[in-house]
Amino acid sequence: MRTVKILLIIVLLAVSVLYGITTVSEKFTGAHVPPTLKCDTDTLEVSVHDDISTYLTGVTASDQQDGDLTGNIYISGVSKLISAGTAKVTYLVFDSDHNMASLTRFLHYTDYRSPRFSIKEPLVYGQNESIALLDRIQATDVIDGDITDSIRVSMLSAAADAETYTVTLQVTNSMGDTARIDLPVIQYAGTSGRPTVKLSAYLIYLSQGSSFNAQDYLTAVEIPDGMGKKTDVQITGSVDTETPGTYTVRYTYPYNGTSGSSVLTVVVE
Repeated sequence: MRTVKILLIIVLLAVSVLYGITTVSEKFTGAHVPPTLKCDTDTLEVSVHDDISTYLTGVTASDQQDGDLTGNIYISGVSKLISAGTAKVTYLVFDSDHNMASLTRFLHYTDYRSPRFSIKEPLVYGQNESIALLDRIQATDVIDGDITDSIRVSMLSAAADAETYTVTLQVTNSMGDTARIDLPVIQYAGTSGRPTVKLSAYLIYLSQGSSFNAQDYLTAVEIPDGMGKKTDVQITGSVDTETPGTYTVRYTYPYNGTSGSSVLTVVVE
């Protein structure tokens, strides 16, 4: 029994010595030391059209044993937007001993803008006509492209004149940015004999301080027996291009005791 105990002590001492030698060896060789990741700026400015490889600009990696590992860096993910046009990008790199290093920095899109809506046809419907909004409305995004399929109708309310409704649409892109807009929808009690007011656009976006002339968007008036005079169109509503917001301008053409209208929605950004 005493001999067994002595042998166990010897084995334990040998293991301890071997562990100590291994630890010291690894300390000097750097087997357990992770690589170093560095970037030259805390925020990288890119275009929404840049290839993702651009996101690696200014990022370097090195390792005590392997040397330069810059070519082994990869992007593990890009966050949703944390503020207007700004997200976070995370980088990873591994050395030959499978040690990992990670680094996160800000990514600012210099030409980013929120998703936008567009209207292909006037939102004017007859009494018995189905209001199929998504057949006439589109949404596009500078990063995702066409995101019309993501449009959601969140509210539909009637106005005082009982023919005009307000529909609230919203759409969210892959960056988590949600755009909302209120649009007027006209549904007449009857359509027989009503004129049709044609516009060059039914939804526009203007930069703050831009010029705006409602008459510029009126293109034609169609009546049952031909074309109406554009000068007879009544234009109501105003747009303050100095104040961001959503405005509506209504174009109405009276004809034979009835009338026809179209609406231009103006978003000042």
